[in-house]
Amino acid sequence: MIKTQIIEEDSKPVAVILDYKEYMRLKEIEEDKSDYYSAHEVKVKNKKWLSHDELKKKLRLG
Repeated sequence: MIKTQIIEEDSKPVAVILDYKEYMRLKEIEEDKSDYYSAHEVKVKNKKWLSHDELKKKLRLG
């Protein structure tokens, strides 16, 4: 595993080098967070919800 390295310019961090698996793990966390907030926004905006059985009946699935 590659040790995380911080690249500095004028004593200020400007870039990071990290292991690809760690990058993918962090990216997945970011996507999960985005999905969560998106779903929460939909839930807050939608005032009428159907149960699973009601939805199946409405779509004539069972």
